[in-house]
Amino acid sequence: MPAEDTVFYVLYDKYMFWSILVAIFTFGWLFTAMLRYRDGVEPDTTKLDHIEVGAFPVDRHNTKLEAMFYILPTILVVWLTILALGSNTAVWNPDTEDSFEININAYQWYFEFDYAEQLTWEDSDTGIDVQWDQGVMQVDASGNADAASIEVKLDNQKTDYEINNGSSLMAIPATYDLGRHTYVKVFDAEGALIHTWEHIPRGHTFITPSEPMIVPCDQLVDATMKSKGIEGDERNVGVQHAFWVPEWGMKEDFVPGLESGTTLYFMPDDAGTFPIRCAEYCGMQHSVMTGQVMVVAPEGTTCDYDSGVKKSNKDSSGDDYGGEM
Repeated sequence: MPAEDTVFYVLYDKYMFWSILVAIFTFGWLFTAMLRYRDGVEPDTTKLDHIEVGAFPVDRHNTKLEAMFYILPTILVVWLTILALGSNTAVWNPDTEDSFEININAYQWYFEFDYAEQLTWEDSDTGIDVQWDQGVMQVDASGNADAASIEVKLDNQKTDYEINNGSSLMAIPATYDLGRHTYVKVFDAEGALIHTWEHIPRGHTFITPSEPMIVPCDQLVDATMKSKGIEGDERNVGVQHAFWVPEWGMKEDFVPGLESGTTLYFMPDDAGTFPIRCAEYCGMQHSVMTGQVMVVAPEGTTCDYDSGVKKSNKDSSGDDYGGEM
């Protein structure tokens, strides 16, 4: 969701279009009148309706034309007001029935992302596929010759596996629990990450700057934002912060003492990793209060950036790929 995709950017384009149109008409008539009716130019007396410099044509006014000078600007102002109100409604009153809920807490000096919804996601277009079936985890790397090793986090334990037997398919006896944070990461021979499958359960937290906020693409994200202090630590108190994603043109304040917090809605449509900054001075280490937001495709879907819809990856039987729950 680059800044040019946001509703306010689109609104800016619409306002600019109408502003240019009005400016062309207004200044066009202004310069025409200045040249045609300037002092020193003799009026054309052969015409009944001519303009004399310094004289208002009370007896020869055009009622229809004068009425249009009031009616057209009024219609334009009403139309621009409708555009603005529609944009505000889209931003502040969206349909949150199927939204992805997440709680963002701001401390001195880091962000904490607390998941109110579970999220299972996997990289696409890497030539690698991770599947869980009947208590067995299968990693199919037939489409990526660079795959060399696998790291699995399961039940808070990390285990490494080497892909060194010439086979592109590895089957590991393992069952993941919906209540535990689990991931499968595939690396190449130089240790570079080339594929990730991850399950984030409800109640799991990520903390910046070492961990990103991970959200699904093409789905409304409903973020509740609170400024918090650490109890018993007088140096770490709740102060004003601001959650800012520069590439999205999106910013929202954390207001200390506001029990319900503030609310931020956004719908990312581009997969990728984007920087987070704190845009409100919050203390001596304000400059290090940074992070990242990752936009990913939920498992079994891909982000269709042209139409903004999800495509489901199904096998020949029509069943969605899924894991052992």
